[in-house]
Amino acid sequence: MHTFKVSVVVPIRDEEKTIEVLLGCLNAQTRRPDEIVLVDGGSTDRTQRIARDFIERVHHIRLISVGKAYPGEGRNVGIERAEHGLIALTDAHGQCPPDWLEKLCEPIERDPTIGVVYGSLEPVTKTIFEQCAALAYVPARLGSDKGNIRGPSVASMLIRKEVWAAVGGFPRYRASEDLIFMERVERGGFRTAYAPGARFYWQLAPGWRATFRRFALYSYHNLVAGRGRYWHKGVMKYYLVALPFVALGVVNHYLWFSVPLAGFTARVGRTILPKRNEFGLKHPLHPLRWIGVALLLGLIDIATGVGALAWAWRRAICGVRRLRMGLYKVSQ
Repeated sequence: MHTFKVSVVVPIRDEEKTIEVLLGCLNAQTRRPDEIVLVDGGSTDRTQRIARDFIERVHHIRLISVGKAYPGEGRNVGIERAEHGLIALTDAHGQCPPDWLEKLCEPIERDPTIGVVYGSLEPVTKTIFEQCAALAYVPARLGSDKGNIRGPSVASMLIRKEVWAAVGGFPRYRASEDLIFMERVERGGFRTAYAPGARFYWQLAPGWRATFRRFALYSYHNLVAGRGRYWHKGVMKYYLVALPFVALGVVNHYLWFSVPLAGFTARVGRTILPKRNEFGLKHPLHPLRWIGVALLLGLIDIATGVGALAWAWRRAICGVRRLRMGLYKVSQ
């Protein structure tokens, strides 16, 4: 007998390939959700139709359509309209095992004063590309003091509605809204716990083009959110240091290229080595994986630059418009 009820909130948008699998996973939980709230942020594919077909068979699921909305906005709407005070958050890009919600609830079952529980995020690594992607950009596990989880992540989180309200909900950004939210929770001093057994299996971008698009989008919106110092600053420093050696290689001697090449090789090593025993890979240090990770890091750097240029161009255009508007007002 459970001592509290839980609403599961999932923001969705254009998830026709994954939504039925996720709903099947949530419906098969050993600790059944008392309510599942889907918040559609403007799907243009068959997502809503698939969800409604599923709802006809499973009546504790609600679908809320809010027009075009970012995931954080969808979570805010879902949490606000949820019937219960405990909210489990997850993502439509993946699936969870049958004991996910049960494991996520265990810390609060033991200690009702806990305000937030973080589960673990695990990448799906069936293909060679997914394995290289996991090594390239999926974070390593945290230390044993936090239950050896991978995260924290809103894809596997249990939070009290009053905690969500106290920190002002999720900000209206396309990227980094989850990090900003979790930082607010930490600054608020709310009691947190970790549930390493509550694993959510996250579907990575399936190919080179999808990876590029995802990181270019994240790069742009990360700057919109004012978080460039946490990502773009490090990338910019690396290439600013490498630039003089590249210039020397062009005008002086090709051996100068070995300096940035050695630096990039070291960066690949620092990326792979902390995760060499993770993801169930039998041969994580295989040369082909080093090549794959190197190519992915380079692709992500290019996508980061493209996103930053798009942000700078948008800022410049907006600045010109404001200037014109100011001059127009002065002339009146």
